[in-house]
Amino acid sequence: MNAALNHHAPLLGPAVSLMAGVALMTLWPVHWPVLPLLAAFVVLTMLVSRWPLVQTLLLMADFLLLGMLTVQRQPPPVNPQMSAEAVVVSEPVEKPKTIAVDLLLPETGQRVHRYLWKDEQSRTLRLGDALILNNVGEGYVPRRDWQPGGDAPQRMGRIDRVRLNFLLWRHQLLERYRQMPMEDEAYAVLAAMTLGDKSALTAEVRETYSVTGASHVLALSGLHLGIIYMLLSRLLMGRRRFWLSQVVIVVCIWAFAFLTGLSPSVVRSATMISIYAIFSVGGRGRSSLNLLAFAAFVILLLDPASLFDVGFQLSFMAVLSILLFMPLVERHCPVGHGLLHWIRDMVGVSVAAQLGVAPLVAFYFGRFPTYFLLTNFIVIIAAPFILYGALLVVVFPSLGEWLGVVVSILNKALGWIAQMPYSSIEGLHPSVIQVCLLYAMVLLIYLITSLLSNAKYRSS
Repeated sequence: MNAALNHHAPLLGPAVSLMAGVALMTLWPVHWPVLPLLAAFVVLTMLVSRWPLVQTLLLMADFLLLGMLTVQRQPPPVNPQMSAEAVVVSEPVEKPKTIAVDLLLPETGQRVHRYLWKDEQSRTLRLGDALILNNVGEGYVPRRDWQPGGDAPQRMGRIDRVRLNFLLWRHQLLERYRQMPMEDEAYAVLAAMTLGDKSALTAEVRETYSVTGASHVLALSGLHLGIIYMLLSRLLMGRRRFWLSQVVIVVCIWAFAFLTGLSPSVVRSATMISIYAIFSVGGRGRSSLNLLAFAAFVILLLDPASLFDVGFQLSFMAVLSILLFMPLVERHCPVGHGLLHWIRDMVGVSVAAQLGVAPLVAFYFGRFPTYFLLTNFIVIIAAPFILYGALLVVVFPSLGEWLGVVVSILNKALGWIAQMPYSSIEGLHPSVIQVCLLYAMVLLIYLITSLLSNAKYRSS
């Protein structure tokens, strides 16, 4: 990591060290207590202030140990043999032979994903229902091992109760969507894009969005929250009570995050926007890389397992790549305002994001979308119409038919791209080592380009 990057984003190194500690402790757990070692390293770090390089290395070790400690202090895995009461905290999804649900165990505060045998009783399950489990199980729960009932909802913690209330409100909005005259595929995409509910997405729709490189639009992230932030900023324009407008925006952003289920990508984006708003009130400079690193800190300290969530990895790497490469694009491709500026930014952001996620996409999904530029142009144009339209539909339900038409047009456009020759390169299955080498190559490209850019800037 070069000196300039470390100067502008001092939190990035500690964040990477924290991630390394989480990964190390998860993949190769140690059973001795990490806390005393962390305390000793912190004291040692303070004692070597006269040697900056040594202190920096020890500081990285401190955050690595903090990541290990975060994993070690997590509650133990759920005992599959124990009996417990649970609450349904996701929309039940009907599979060919089972009903898939997420369950919260109030006594331990843990969430588990389980498959219940599909019958008349399991089909009646709804969000917020209480269950009694004779055996928690490890994945599939036979019919004899569960029954409805219990008082688990009354024993939930305050935060879990708030989350459940937001999810119940989301369920009401989804029911309003279902009553609108639109195709099933349009409803599924609308529910995923605006409320984070992917339960209605079919395999065909998922495949179309994956082949075209548009899967990110189905997973709520910075794109969606950025659009909402821009809308709220314009509605609350005016600096007379600027601090109050930023408070309202932050509250609305987090309300939306709770409404959509608090996925890691949404929490990351909401945290970045919140810190950005706080710094705006104070009139201080803002480093986007620092905001990204701080968001990673918050997510991993609360839930270290998020590091292994595919959505978190894709979201973090896409934003990191954009923040690294876009300044270089802006410096080497200066254009005026207007259409050319918008096209430059669109191409730059799309290519930068693809550089960041391509190794992970190849690793998890075995493909590379070749028409991602065309796809992103279509998605960026359609996404604001769909998000703003969803807000209008809540107030004016009669507009639902028109919103369904817009989503259907998006689906058909992406379906057309998916049918184009060589729409994606298939059969890519790099190993973990190969993925690491690919990211080392991307980092090397950034460092060389940055050094050349700085040399050219000094000479001019």
